[in-house]
Amino acid sequence: MNTGGQTARVPHSCFSLEGVPPQQRFALWRESISCIFSVEAPREARTEDFRAQLDAHVVGDAAVVRTHTQAQEWERGAGQIARDGMDHIMIQRYEAGTMEVSHRGGTETFAQNGLIVFDLAQEMASRTTDLVNLSLLLPRNVLEPHLKEAGDHHMQVLAGDNPMTRLLQQHMHSLKALAGDMSLTEAAEASAATIALVAACLNATGPSGHGPEPGIGYAFLTRARQVIEDRLADPELTPAQVARLAGVSRTRLYEMFEPFGGVRSYIRERRLGRALRMLLDKRCRHQPIGAIALACGFLNDSAFSRAFKQRYGMAPRETRSEGSREGSGGLPVLPDTGHGLVIDRRYETWIRMLTA
Repeated sequence: MNTGGQTARVPHSCFSLEGVPPQQRFALWRESISCIFSVEAPREARTEDFRAQLDAHVVGDAAVVRTHTQAQEWERGAGQIARDGMDHIMIQRYEAGTMEVSHRGGTETFAQNGLIVFDLAQEMASRTTDLVNLSLLLPRNVLEPHLKEAGDHHMQVLAGDNPMTRLLQQHMHSLKALAGDMSLTEAAEASAATIALVAACLNATGPSGHGPEPGIGYAFLTRARQVIEDRLADPELTPAQVARLAGVSRTRLYEMFEPFGGVRSYIRERRLGRALRMLLDKRCRHQPIGAIALACGFLNDSAFSRAFKQRYGMAPRETRSEGSREGSGGLPVLPDTGHGLVIDRRYETWIRMLTA
């Protein structure tokens, strides 16, 4: 273990509701976890002493997160996917509790019997009991180059009696246990090993083929989204161009993007999402707002500011200022309680920024 007193350690965030008035707990949790999921809980849980704790480390290109919370419903809909643009693979291990997943017209119950894979660029809905789970998040672009088949792994269950699954389970547990002792250099090495192990596990099982649009349709949707992502800075990007470059008809393109509110709506959401990440990115702090707007495909600064404020509730300049104030500390909440309570919500930004 590297014991140098001045050695920078991996980023660590621990969200907890301890000290929060009971009637405000669930609302605070729902607002925080909305960086990944929309959640809902039974009325009695929302109005009583709701419990939730989320402990996250960022280990190189990976995030490893342990969550303790109560029974609730979880969802990632098409609108949220378009807004946050999170293009991650998440692998979960349930250490306590169970999850019932609604998928392709049926339901499936998952417990402490292996690992389950989520593609966060696809829709999902689940219901859980009180739980403790361990999640590993990896950006797609660091994982896919290592996969033999970059197919659909969404909702794929990796059987607990498979040796590769057990190896990955043990690795996730060890990674979480040791992350706090790692230097940034050690974390980069551990991240590379983690990516290789996840790829080996998925390569041993192959794609699930259970996604919402399997086979050729799924491949075309993935290609169209990548075309859009690569050309967000082009203000002249049109659905016709996307269709041509993705190799599909415009009719088919419109059908594929209907769950996202349409092609133009999806492009707009992705541009605004990129602008948000740039405004929060310390590496972009010296870029003028107009330059960020242009880099995201907006030719008019005023139009960009209006669209951004309509989407996020504050102007681009205010957003940048809030991000700077966050620094390395928690985000202050409940300013009217008189308790001076500070909740550590840094993980929200870190997960949004988790890209290669």
